[in-house]
Amino acid sequence: MTFTQADLVRSMNAFVAAYGIEGDFRTDLGNATPLHFWEAAFIRETLVDASRLTGLWRDEIGETYYRYENTHAVDRFGNPKCWIANDTDWNDDYSWAVQFALAAYAVTGDRHLLDQAKWHTDFFYRDFYDDAYGGGFWRERGTKDQKDVPSNGFAIAAAGLARYYPTEKVHNNPLGTDKTYLQIGQDTYDWLKASFLRPDGRLENSFSGREWDANLYTYNAGVFLELAANLYDLTKDRSYLVEGVRVADFAKTHFTTGPEQLIVYEDDVNGSGRYRPDPVESYEIVFKGIFLRGLSRFITMGGQTQYVDWLYDNAQASYDHRTNDLPSAVFDQTLTNARGTGVATGLAAMTYALSSPPPN
Repeated sequence: MTFTQADLVRSMNAFVAAYGIEGDFRTDLGNATPLHFWEAAFIRETLVDASRLTGLWRDEIGETYYRYENTHAVDRFGNPKCWIANDTDWNDDYSWAVQFALAAYAVTGDRHLLDQAKWHTDFFYRDFYDDAYGGGFWRERGTKDQKDVPSNGFAIAAAGLARYYPTEKVHNNPLGTDKTYLQIGQDTYDWLKASFLRPDGRLENSFSGREWDANLYTYNAGVFLELAANLYDLTKDRSYLVEGVRVADFAKTHFTTGPEQLIVYEDDVNGSGRYRPDPVESYEIVFKGIFLRGLSRFITMGGQTQYVDWLYDNAQASYDHRTNDLPSAVFDQTLTNARGTGVATGLAAMTYALSSPPPN
């Protein structure tokens, strides 16, 4: 490895200077429109992860959280700071905001962030988790026609909340049950495994009549790995590691290119097969960053150090193909412009590599 923590600090500062907009983030270098909040949440959580490693940017974390809340909060559903101003947003968008708030609370100690993460997790579990298709969270609140892997990122939030509220239970109206946060995480994991995980480690996408329900995304593999890592950390049940290894091994061969197995592909199974998301126009450029976050948690919480070299290789490639200290959004090519979340995937890869044990 040639990059260091000092290189990460310089790269993060370059990113904030190039993409930051008073606590928000522009879409790309040619488009100052702020990213949708779910994409911005990935960048915000990456900033938190880098802050944990370096001790820097704590003021920026608070600033970017309140920028999000002050531009989205409305008085609804009994919460004067409810984030749900737009009823057409997909539920997984809010799961990312919740995960960022939990991560930011751990760094800042600002209790409001924990309270908001808890309230929003409770809100979605209480009425939008049921036994249709066997379980899981709905993708949309208004049109209940699809359940998928991404929307069940709320289970990661539930696992996080289990550390603060180990005995508290949340009532679910459709099922008429009361479950602890750990039980919510475990129930959701079991449903994801039964519904979407295949014997070779592929993780399919959704139940619905939509064409792409069997598609394979690094996003989904990352959600599953992060949830498995958290549940193993909470329970020490090694079955979570066994299943997580299947998912990680499949991703390592299926979504990658070259001898270093750089993560560049998603898979349109029902269409044209494997493809590379556009680094500027497509929000899917961040999917591999979500995977890398899950892989990092799987390495550190689950002790799965066999993936450390792979993680380092991806981080190194992104850094080696940097432009003006901005890591490459596609890892294996140098770009003149990229979506903010794409550049953040490179920053995330560097952060997770530096936070992991040294490579072999």
